[in-house]
Amino acid sequence: MAKGLKLKAQDKEDLTILSAYLQDAVTVVADFSYSPKSRIFALMLNRYVWEDKIGKDDKDCHRIRTGCHFSDIINVTSQNIPQEDKKHVLELLAIEALPLENENIAIDLIFAGDAVIRLEAEVIEAQMQDIGAPYPATCHPKHKVIEGLSE
Repeated sequence: MAKGLKLKAQDKEDLTILSAYLQDAVTVVADFSYSPKSRIFALMLNRYVWEDKIGKDDKDCHRIRTGCHFSDIINVTSQNIPQEDKKHVLELLAIEALPLENENIAIDLIFAGDAVIRLEAEVIEAQMQDIGAPYPATCHPKHKVIEGLSE
């Protein structure tokens, strides 16, 4: 089993790697927060341990608790996320960075069900770290393949 990860992202390419490791992580609304004073957006996730799947069958699946935070965040907006339902489960699909007209950067946390959290930042400064030991998961995440898309 893989040792816990600790990764840092300081540019769009780094963020793509962070996104790949966090793909299919699950969280609940109660597990993320934004502090305007410290300009930090933080969240806890249950990350699927994709790196353990290399060359293995579907029988040995694990998740691990993972902390992630983004620094230098100026503003946070969201769509399709019920803020009042703290137990609402969200499945992270990807993290993308886009330039904004004001020269800041939009960091989009894209979740299943058209849910998005947009972080507006001056620079990309993110970290993730696994916490504790992996625990058994019932199965690995599966995605529908959309016909007409090439591989």
